Amino acid sequence: MGRLVTIAALQPLGATDRVVYRHRHDPAARNRHFLRYNIGASTYDEAYCRAYGEEYLRYLEGWIARAAARGVQFLLLPEVAFEPGVLAAPGEGVPPNPTMMEDAVRLYTWSEARFLERVGALCRATGLYVGVSLPGARDGRLYNYGLILDDRGAVILRYAKVHLAPGPEEDYFTAGTAYPVCATPLGRYAFNICYDIQFPEAAACCEEAGAEILLHPSNGYTLPDEERDMGQNRLRVRASDHHCAVVFSSYAPGRRHALGHSQVIARNGTVLAELRGKSAGLAVGVIEIDCKRQWPGDGPDAPDRRQFVRRRRRPETYGALVRRTDRSTH
Repeated sequence: MGRLVTIAALQPLGATDRVVYRHRHDPAARNRHFLRYNIGASTYDEAYCRAYGEEYLRYLEGWIARAAARGVQFLLLPEVAFEPGVLAAPGEGVPPNPTMMEDAVRLYTWSEARFLERVGALCRATGLYVGVSLPGARDGRLYNYGLILDDRGAVILRYAKVHLAPGPEEDYFTAGTAYPVCATPLGRYAFNICYDIQFPEAAACCEEAGAEILLHPSNGYTLPDEERDMGQNRLRVRASDHHCAVVFSSYAPGRRHALGHSQVIARNGTVLAELRGKSAGLAVGVIEIDCKRQWPGDGPDAPDRRQFVRRRRRPETYGALVRRTDRSTH
């Protein structure tokens, strides 16, 4: 048996959903929140966003502490887990914010630093490793970052999401160009954030670089024209095809249209833990990170399936993958 690692996917209530629930009987209060929370609107209020961000960060800290108390060694949080203000259209009758991008850069620079400060302290106190997707800024540009904090609270991996989703993310954020892998005592990790998972080439690049665990923070994994279980099946196939465990963290179902069903999936595609229903919680699974894959009928000394497949790849036949023949689609 290989090394065992206890990994959890956090499924919290989203920041917006907490406001919706709090003001569920007061539509006017909900509307005031959205007007102040939207960086794209002229009604955007940075002080309000920072104050509400501090409150939501305390909520996340409570879940992180619970994970550590349950013996979790590595915890994954959802996509843009700490986003104290959103970039969106201003809404009917509301003028746009003329300094939207400058305001977003300033807010997300603050929020990234604040998250790393507070959660880094928790990592040091508990010995927990934490993976997360956060909006951040560098040189005036916005990125959807995948970050790993180690048990000292240090950032040991920074990934910029490569495949930006069509819509506001693609309009406002800058795409990354590489798939870094981070080696830790708990295995070797890489990110496929949300839309990345639609591209099997992204998972293949992570596996080729040595990843054993693929972190998938996401707002949802099934496309509108697919059957309900297609997203889960896609994650299981990515795991089995690339011999990488997949950890999927989403939000509890609510206004953001998240599906829930956060999961921990073994390297052979077996679902080890899953959160069903609409509640927030932790999906906790134990992953064997250096196990050997075998063919049916193989003896104990047979070669590892992963190495077998790697030796038989024929990259000279894959040239079509690096030639874009239709730039009009996503």
